[in-house]
Amino acid sequence: MSDPGRPLWSGRFSKQPALEAAVLGRSLSFDVRLAPQDVKVSIAHVLGLRDAGLIAAEEAETLERALLEVGEEIAADRFAFDAADEDVHSAIERGVTERLGEVGAKLHAGRSRNDLVVTDLRLWLLDAWGRVEAGVVRVIRALVRHAREHAETVMPGTTHGRAAQPVTLGHHLLAHAWALVRDLDRFQGWAGRASVSALGAGALATSTLGLDPTAAARRLGFADRFANSIDAVSDRDFAQEFLADAAILGTHLSRLAADLLRWSDEALGWVEIDEAYATGSSMMPHKRNPDVAELVRAKAGRLAGHLVALSSTLQGLPLGYHRDLQEDKEPLFDCVDTLQAVLPALAGCVETASFRLEPMRRAARDSGLYATDLAEALVVAGVPFREAHRRVGELVARLEAEGRSLADLSGPEWAELDLPEGPALLDPDRAVRARGVPGGPSPESVRGQIEALERRLAARDGEGRGP
Repeated sequence: MSDPGRPLWSGRFSKQPALEAAVLGRSLSFDVRLAPQDVKVSIAHVLGLRDAGLIAAEEAETLERALLEVGEEIAADRFAFDAADEDVHSAIERGVTERLGEVGAKLHAGRSRNDLVVTDLRLWLLDAWGRVEAGVVRVIRALVRHAREHAETVMPGTTHGRAAQPVTLGHHLLAHAWALVRDLDRFQGWAGRASVSALGAGALATSTLGLDPTAAARRLGFADRFANSIDAVSDRDFAQEFLADAAILGTHLSRLAADLLRWSDEALGWVEIDEAYATGSSMMPHKRNPDVAELVRAKAGRLAGHLVALSSTLQGLPLGYHRDLQEDKEPLFDCVDTLQAVLPALAGCVETASFRLEPMRRAARDSGLYATDLAEALVVAGVPFREAHRRVGELVARLEAEGRSLADLSGPEWAELDLPEGPALLDPDRAVRARGVPGGPSPESVRGQIEALERRLAARDGEGRGP
């Protein structure tokens, strides 16, 4: 039995930890959120002790009840934490031991905090991803709904931030949706790799007690158990990969927010952000600021920073557990908290956005958008592309010098170009319909993309999600 007020590992120590050392090493303030997972993993371990004949069935039942009681007290904020509780894992074990005496003291046989912590964290992340995933899907569905409504709405597509070629609003919105689908695919692959139990690895070399890690993995709902005990307690690939995938997701969310911000600028006026997702100014009564989109745009840097922080901690660590690994949790916790704040806010912002078609249509009448169409029409007429490109480029340059545009070409000038379609090449609807290849901006292609996205989402709805 351990002494009250002393760490669980204090047997060979004659001194209490220095206060400043204890403060530095204490992680309870943030890892307390692992309590539900720690109870679940501890119960699986208890059943393993029972199956190995190390505790009686009655003792296993008693330990399970005590673990559930402690978990319920922590969830209800009724558990009395002690100054000696370094983390939630030692707090739960202490709570059980104080309730059950010698029976409670049997709980930790054959396990270490090394395998316990990483198993808890894997379970927590897999559960957290399920919540985050729902937010990503909500954003995708909002984009798809608008895309379906605007499959034929022509707008200028841009490169380098400048007008380039005509596209449809539905096509542009679906570009964001496809990026988010890739995020779902990345996280799905991550979940398969992360669904591995480390319970039974012990400190690094398993134990001599005959515990069955395969049975423990099965009880916890993992797809597999560790293959190597040293790797099991050292591995934080799953944490680093989660942060990497989250950083990419953050980039995609930020780019969507950036488009909403650009389009909502008074100079364009292509979209109106709902008042519920805007804020006012403390000084200027007329302002309606798109703060939600701005904050989403900014959070990408925070998510990327967490990946850098954990990667910096992990690089150069020898195999085995090191206390450096305590630094894996806060970046992950804040990453999930950030995504759970960003996703519903952005989804609501997209869902309630109102697209203004007339300013978009007016911008799509910029005849410069159709210069490539003229060059490609010349190609169809048999002109080599580089020659066609030169001829149209020189024409545009001459018209600009004269203060005119392609829309100002006269009948004789069109006749000189020798293009049968003539001014019809500057028609926005014709231009997007002509781009009917799969994956292109035509209304037909947009509707095909929507069908493909709906199939992808429906297939995901029917898949399992790990533990």
